[in-house]
This record gives sequence, structure tokens and C-alpha cells, in this order.
Amino acid sequence: MKRVRLGLYFGDKEYGNRFTGCLMNHFKERFELHTYTDAELLLEGGDCFDAVLFSGYGGPFKTRGKTVPVIYLYDAEEDAELILEGGVCLVDKYQEVNKIVDEILKQIGEEIKNVKESGCLHKNAQILAVYSLAENEYQLPFAVTLASILSEKERVLLLDLQENSGLSQLMDCEDTDRAGMEELFLMAESGTYSRGRMVSCIGHLEQTDVAYPVNNTECLCEVQNETYQKLFHMLAQEMDYSTLILNMGSRFVGFFELLGGCQEIYLMKSRGGLGQWREKEFAAELARHRDGNWEENLREIRIPQVASPMVSCERLVEQWKWNEFGDSIRRMIPEVMSVG
Repeated sequence: MKRVRLGLYFGDKEYGNRFTGCLMNHFKERFELHTYTDAELLLEGGDCFDAVLFSGYGGPFKTRGKTVPVIYLYDAEEDAELILEGGVCLVDKYQEVNKIVDEILKQIGEEIKNVKESGCLHKNAQILAVYSLAENEYQLPFAVTLASILSEKERVLLLDLQENSGLSQLMDCEDTDRAGMEELFLMAESGTYSRGRMVSCIGHLEQTDVAYPVNNTECLCEVQNETYQKLFHMLAQEMDYSTLILNMGSRFVGFFELLGGCQEIYLMKSRGGLGQWREKEFAAELARHRDGNWEENLREIRIPQVASPMVSCERLVEQWKWNEFGDSIRRMIPEVMSVG
């Protein structure tokens, strides 16, 4: 996706460093930044950019007949005597950076939309969850296998909510500044999004769409169910996904409420020992938080014995997808495969 070329001038260097640092950390895939130390030079040659952005400019502000959007980060006290000519968009300087980004994208013509929080996700959309109390090292391979099978007939997105699941290794995410789940959470919390920003958060494993995993896994326990619901509406509303697969991690506020909204919950079964006690307690706790006959939506998954502990995740997924285990997954989800 083409990055937005943004020309920048900041009279306040400290603010400018913080602002550009935030853009580079969280929106690197969306913007190409060109910072000027001379406002006049930027105004003279700014037409080569998609937009120019100013802050803390001391003199009379003239846009020189710019054909690209000119955005001024405005502070009422600092800029009380600033003289602006028409055609300049004023944006509050001291607000969340994602809201300033939304305004930039709006000015260059990328539509900013509001999340619809009411009603059904999609006429056929569904949410599936994968969870384990004991066999969690096989959660990710199973989630990827499930997503890959479903992707043969429908649009599927895998969301990784498990801490250090190994997905970043599987997707070979060397760029730690890449937009991903953090950016999706940010848009959901703000209630506004753009398709371009969403697309930059999503990568691919063959035919399967996968949101790039978080870099700081501590944030996963801070995201509440309300944010997840906005996120699901946002993805179904704009990206037309028929199935969202959640690779679940540790408990957070609203964990069971989130599971309660899933059409299917795939519970990885342990091979014996005390794991069965934990699974029994989990089922009882789930029943207290979920209305209706939830047992019909709980799928018990017994992972087959792996011949070699050195097998790669990619190879394991490929084996599972095409052997008897993959066939058992297909038989388990006939109602899912008919969605479309």
C-alpha cells in the first residue's frame, strides 16, 4: 500500500520529536515523513507531498496557493497571535496522536468511518475461539490449521491473543515497528477507522489473512471485551470477513463474556494427568458466564502425537491439514463451511 508523503515543520522541537517518534513507532507503514527546519522551504516546495503539517510557526502563515492539504497543529495560547489565511485546517495539538492521524487521512481524501456497535456483525459472520489449559504450545498450529481449512471457501482472519505464541516467527516479522494488533485495538477504542490503516495491519500465511501480532504482549491483558466487540464489528463491516478466529491467551476483564459470544470454542485437551481437573473447572466457570446450551458449542480437540519434537510449525500445519486430523476438523465444522 502506498504510504502518505507528509512534509513536517515544528517550531517546538521537543513536541516535534515526540510526535514524529510516535508516528514512526506506530504508523511507520502508513507514512513517509520529511521534516524541515525551515518553514519557508517547506511552503515553497510542499506540493510534492500528499499533505504538509505545521506546528509552532512564529510568523504570518501563508500557504503560497498550496494544492495539497495544509494542516496546522493549533494551540489556543501558543498561537493566539498567529495570522492564518484561508484553506488551512486547524487541528488541536494536544490530543491523542491517532486522532490527529485520522484528521490527516481525512484531509487527503481517505474516508474515516465510525464503528457500528449495534446489530449483527454480518449476515453470516461468526467468531471462533481456540483455547487450551495444558496443551497451549499446540494452540497456534491448530488455529492456523483451522484458519487454513476455512480459508478454502471463505474470508477468514486469524487474531492472535496468545502471549508469545510464536506467530511472529511463523510470519517472519522482522520489523517490530510494523502496524498490527496494537493499531487495530487503537482504532477500536477510538471508535474510528480507515480501510487503509486496517489493511496495513494484516499479513498473509498463504491463503489465510492474519493480523500482525502485538510487539508488547502486556497490552493483551488490558484490552476489555467492549473493545473486542468494536473490533469485530469494524473488521466485518469494512473488510467483509465471514469468520474471525481468536487464538486465546491469558484471562482479561471480560474474558468469559468474549467467549460467550463465540459460535464455537475449540478446547485443546490434555493427554492425561491433572489437566482433566483444570478442564472440568474451566467448563463449570464457562457455564456460569454463558447463557443457553453452551455445551453444543464446545469442541474438544485431542492433538495427535507428534512424531518428532523438532518439526517446524509450518510442516506441522501442513501435516495436520491433509492427514486424518485435518479430515476430523472438516467433519467437525460442516455448518461453518457452508457459510458464505
